Amino acid sequence: MKKIMIKKGVNLVLMPTTQFKTLNIAVDFCAPIDVTDLSSRALLTYVTAVSSQKYPTQQAVAKKTIELYGAQFQTDVIRFGQTHHVRYNLQLPAPTYVANSENNNLMSMAFQFMEDMIFDPLILDEHFDTAVFNQERQSLINEITSINEDKKRYALSKLRAITYENRALQLPALGSVEYAKKITSSGLLKTYTNMINNDNINIVVFGDISGNEVEELVKRWPLTNRDSTVETPFYRQKKRTQFEHVVEKQSDINQAVLTLSYQLSLKPNDPRRFTAIVFNALYGGSPLSKLFMNVREKASLAYSIYSRWQHDTGMLSVIAGLSVDDVERADKMIQEELKKIQLGQFDQSTLSAIKTSIINDYLSQQDSPSSEMSLAFLRILTQRTISIQEWVNAVENVSIEDVADLAKEVTLQAKFTLIPETSK
Repeated sequence: MKKIMIKKGVNLVLMPTTQFKTLNIAVDFCAPIDVTDLSSRALLTYVTAVSSQKYPTQQAVAKKTIELYGAQFQTDVIRFGQTHHVRYNLQLPAPTYVANSENNNLMSMAFQFMEDMIFDPLILDEHFDTAVFNQERQSLINEITSINEDKKRYALSKLRAITYENRALQLPALGSVEYAKKITSSGLLKTYTNMINNDNINIVVFGDISGNEVEELVKRWPLTNRDSTVETPFYRQKKRTQFEHVVEKQSDINQAVLTLSYQLSLKPNDPRRFTAIVFNALYGGSPLSKLFMNVREKASLAYSIYSRWQHDTGMLSVIAGLSVDDVERADKMIQEELKKIQLGQFDQSTLSAIKTSIINDYLSQQDSPSSEMSLAFLRILTQRTISIQEWVNAVENVSIEDVADLAKEVTLQAKFTLIPETSK
């Protein structure tokens, strides 16, 4: 991996490989998270995915990707701790595997297409095209609204709202319907202009590439120096002085959803983050976990149950889908399983199997261009690099005592329970 500064605040990362027969280009715009423009930035990923000055309709964009030998062009919005990201991805056959004439340089065409879509959007009279804007804003509103239809996602969103102090972290990465409805076409242009001129930009190119050629192509883009600096992306908040539990009833459900949030706020560079990865997998983050094996399989108290630890925020969440009659018993057992880990009541064979599963999952990611590129973006953002072998060794070295000691720092912060309206 080679990192090149194109402009101040604009970095190009080259990841040459002959392992895959694809060329992958990703452009990431990173800014401090702000509740007022979550939805606007999210809407940009919708509008700029389907139109530009050169390709004013979704059909025109699709036709061009077909000309690029069936390329896949995607946009995404991502949140990591205190940062918000608008990301563009293009994947196409590696130019080395495609016969090109002198006037059909696929590499050059790919970078020109990315420039057209990102830096030359469909803007008319100081605002985005009205028809495209209206259609895509409704699509965004529909997507945010759909969270309520998936009851587990809905419950997690409610848990997030009562867990975090930062309003921007209480909301989904897409923002809220309330904010989305307030966006105007001219206002969206201001958000876009601010993003293009001020966001830190990281460009990752992965495939069978020549570094000099890629660098020259990127330098043709209208990139400028930027003064913004993103502080540490990691978010940490003080432990709650009061535990909060919210119960909500809904008429259109026949089973309950139980969610809990815990705090496990290690410092970003604390080497115990590897212990936390192992702890989470042992607690509820894998099919070998205590929550899955004991709460779901042995006690049959949940249809589904898992845990997730987020190093970017220091929070761990548990979510279970279950019968409303089993909520109280499942809740108690979830706490008991945590207590058992804190007491070191698990054997070496279980821990070894957990660590082997974690390592295998990690190594399998090396066979995916998207995973490799996501890892590259993460390394740039966190300014932290570690070799594959160092990562594997760190996980392998986690002991029973390490996991038990860290588990004692896990503190329950909030609980959200969703139950049928007919329940007592």
